[in-house]
Amino acid sequence: MNLQGEFEGSFLTSILQLLCDDQNTGILLVSCGRKECKVIFKEGTIVYAQSSRKKARLGALLRRDGIISAVQLKDAVNDLGNNRDAIGKILLDKGYITLDVLKEYNQKQVEEILYSILFWKKGKFEYKDCSLKFDGKVITRLNPMKLILEASRRIDEMSLLTAMITSDQLVYKMAGKEAKSPEEFSFSSTERHILSLIDETRTVHDIIDQSNYDEFTVYKTLFSLISSGLIEKSRGKNAAVDGIDFNFILSIYTDILKIITRTLAVQSGERINFLLRMAIENLPSAQAKVLQDFHLSSAAAVNRKAVTASCQKAGGDRVQQCLLLIDSFNALCHHLLSRTIPLVDHHEIYDIIQEIDKILEYVQKYPKNSVEKDKIISDMKNVLNDTIKQVRFAPGKTKNMGFFSLFIKK
Repeated sequence: MNLQGEFEGSFLTSILQLLCDDQNTGILLVSCGRKECKVIFKEGTIVYAQSSRKKARLGALLRRDGIISAVQLKDAVNDLGNNRDAIGKILLDKGYITLDVLKEYNQKQVEEILYSILFWKKGKFEYKDCSLKFDGKVITRLNPMKLILEASRRIDEMSLLTAMITSDQLVYKMAGKEAKSPEEFSFSSTERHILSLIDETRTVHDIIDQSNYDEFTVYKTLFSLISSGLIEKSRGKNAAVDGIDFNFILSIYTDILKIITRTLAVQSGERINFLLRMAIENLPSAQAKVLQDFHLSSAAAVNRKAVTASCQKAGGDRVQQCLLLIDSFNALCHHLLSRTIPLVDHHEIYDIIQEIDKILEYVQKYPKNSVEKDKIISDMKNVLNDTIKQVRFAPGKTKNMGFFSLFIKK
């Protein structure tokens, strides 16, 4: 089988799934601009992967995690120029690593390459069936579906991480005197490595580039360090205004609205944009005006520009504008949830509530205590509380409230 073309969005996962289901043996080439990756399949499983990115190569991963020294890696690379052996085999033959370490990091290399390409939003692909000879190479066997599921989880989590870390051009520094010192924490090797790169000059993009970690790992580690109070935004030219801003609010409520509308759209047979328009028109005038140009299908920058302009027209200072935006989104969520209740089984409503509560957990971890943060959490939980009450008194099949009983006001 031969395949080639362009992909966009999640289409690449469909290609991997097809090759897995058909138990293909061959090579998949994927490119995005100057970035290129090669993924090798054997009978529907992924056995090897290569990337044009230096930091995704086996030697770089071993050096990053402190398994080998810079001198050892240089020695192996020098030998690599004189023969056709893979870098892993040279490191093994020299006694710098064991066979178990080689197998472990060979698998880690393949996983990191796969996770990275599944984050690509678009690109080109070409697949060809062919017989393969590995000539004694250490290979791994990975189930593509497990990788796809993990990549999907990371993509979902990334949208929440970027709600706090809103740009890869942000610069971070060690927190002030009131924060705990690093000696009071127990760090993983990843946290220790990334923390060492926080110097009030490197951007998030610089840290990704110099750490040899992928974007998701860096964002998640920075989120952990920010939440623990160890680092904070620099007040340099790239620093954002203190407190929660429109970026954060828009990101949080965009994710919540996607959770609600995907179920409502299926059950009602209406398109999501139409449902959103109808719901916004039913809001009080002031709230409807704030969200009149908000669209789930629009890019984040477009929505930010639209709601910023609407809030500024409403008047007030930045905090008042943020509170108005939060009120408007909460009213919109409440309206859409109320519309969803009569259309679905009650357990589907509980599933929606549970997903929304996971997002609120991320908001709770946001290090900046502010009136906006408190309002998002308290008001959105009031919306969920009211939704649960409506479900309890609505006709239909119910189930044990369990976890969600915590939302009910006594």
